[in-house]
Amino acid sequence: MPGSVTSVFSELEDFAAALHEEGCLDLLVTGRGEFRARLTQVALHRLRLGAAEERLPRIAVVAVPAEMILVSLPRGSEPAAIWGGLRIRAGEIMTLGAGQRLHARTDGPCRWGSI
Repeated sequence: MPGSVTSVFSELEDFAAALHEEGCLDLLVTGRGEFRARLTQVALHRLRLGAAEERLPRIAVVAVPAEMILVSLPRGSEPAAIWGGLRIRAGEIMTLGAGQRLHARTDGPCRWGSI
């Protein structure tokens, strides 16, 4: 069913739960400070879009769900996540197939999008 939601998070556990459907299995903050994140999710008939802004460095373990692909892209001038050791730069995308597992980390404030 089509719909959209924008959420603001101050608790890591709530942010991790919101990312679970996208394949995020675990999330660990690696920096100090107050956790803040914003997540916008749009669901269409056969397509899900996501956009996030995060304030603290973190590591996520991601497993792409069956019958899905994950396309990750940077947003704006802030650095994007580092996927399996590869940093995505402006104008680049990372495509992951169903069943792929890897870690994604950020070094600090980060803005990213996913399809």
